[in-house]
Amino acid sequence: MKKNHKKWPALFMAAVLGTGLTACGNAGTAVQDTEQPDTAQADSGQKDTEQQNEAAEAENDGSAGEKVSVVLATNWGEGDAKYDYFYPLFEKFQEEHKDTMDITLQTYSTEDYKTKIKTQTASGDLPDVFTYWGGGMMKDMVDAGLLLNVDDYFAASSDVKKEDFEDGAFAYYTSGDGNAYGIPIESTRGIFIANKSLFGQYDLAYPTTYEELVEVSKVFRENDIIPLAIGSNGGTPSEFFFSELYNQYEGAADEISALAGGGSFHTENAVKVAEVIVDMIDQGMLPADTMANGGWTGSLQLYTDQKAAMTYTYPWNFEFISEEMQENSEIIPIPQLPGATVDPSSIISGFTVYGLVINKQSFEDAAKHDAVLALCDFLASDELTQELTKSGMIPCKKVEVNADEQKLIMHKTIDYAKDKTLVQVHYTTMPSADAITMMDSSLDELFIKAITPEEFAQKVQAVLDKNKE
Repeated sequence: MKKNHKKWPALFMAAVLGTGLTACGNAGTAVQDTEQPDTAQADSGQKDTEQQNEAAEAENDGSAGEKVSVVLATNWGEGDAKYDYFYPLFEKFQEEHKDTMDITLQTYSTEDYKTKIKTQTASGDLPDVFTYWGGGMMKDMVDAGLLLNVDDYFAASSDVKKEDFEDGAFAYYTSGDGNAYGIPIESTRGIFIANKSLFGQYDLAYPTTYEELVEVSKVFRENDIIPLAIGSNGGTPSEFFFSELYNQYEGAADEISALAGGGSFHTENAVKVAEVIVDMIDQGMLPADTMANGGWTGSLQLYTDQKAAMTYTYPWNFEFISEEMQENSEIIPIPQLPGATVDPSSIISGFTVYGLVINKQSFEDAAKHDAVLALCDFLASDELTQELTKSGMIPCKKVEVNADEQKLIMHKTIDYAKDKTLVQVHYTTMPSADAITMMDSSLDELFIKAITPEEFAQKVQAVLDKNKE
């Protein structure tokens, strides 16, 4: 069969980037420092790490020679959708450079990773190369002069060029000084999906308005089915869901965009959306324990186990949706909220969400320069980019993608996104990491009704105001 190759960025990236948005391996050559939320996984990872440390020490005592030691950190560890595609190529890269490089691979769960990098930023001891978020998440590192201007990388690389990426792809990694400090790897889209068989079983139509959602939810609740599998644990998936709802209101898109330049979070729209979320809780639409059923995995699991009729998710979770459930899922617009002026069937969230950043000191260290350059060339290569798309990743780089190897849910996402206006989310425009952290923790509180909608908006705004002082 002839393979169906397509350039996804031409379809996916042009509109969103135009908005200006912003595991076991080669013992002795890699140490995998893995922190997993699951206890059994953590114990296993610790054992692997100890074994690899012992092997690494044995080799370094004898035959390390003139090898250069380099640290690569990422949250693409075991349990992450990208791991099975990233790690085999990483092992291949290790083997090819085993005579010149000792690469320590450090992987963490997402929240542990954020904490680790924050600590290393404060101490000025960042990994040599690491994958990370842009926007407010990298601000402290940029302000401290710890990250490399990517123009310096592209000037040194003979394999990767800036023009290999879509126009505007670097906006998320562009700081206030006009320079980009990260290489965009991943774009994404948010989708609201419904279980076709459950809707058919109870002879229900997909809701298009909030009032219809209320009525549909009553039927599902009467039959012990959770209407919406959406919780909040560390602000996920609630944060992105909040922004998706927010974009339905007049002026919302401009308000989200303005955050990066000092705009306000405490808006009428923010309070209004928080009030809708509280009403969803009161109406019994969400899981009873939003914390235990929060996080990307927790919320999605309820849906894939067919305990919930609808959920909100992103392509990085597609790896965890069975083929049967992909077939049984329909992408639908989020129902229009009370007082909303933007048709939700006309929009979809889309943005650059993840990429590669480089330790400036390491890159400028003559002893490490060539090793760091080679590692970055690997991470930004067409080969790795193409492999990662199999996990559901939408690439920021212009690469040919074999559409025949992509999941059905991705094809559905492509079709659904074709005629949609792409909108931003708060995560990519928040001006600082502490503001993002406050939004995440405050959403956790809102979802258990520990604070009011007004208090939620005030708490996030207070951090923004403090940062302006």
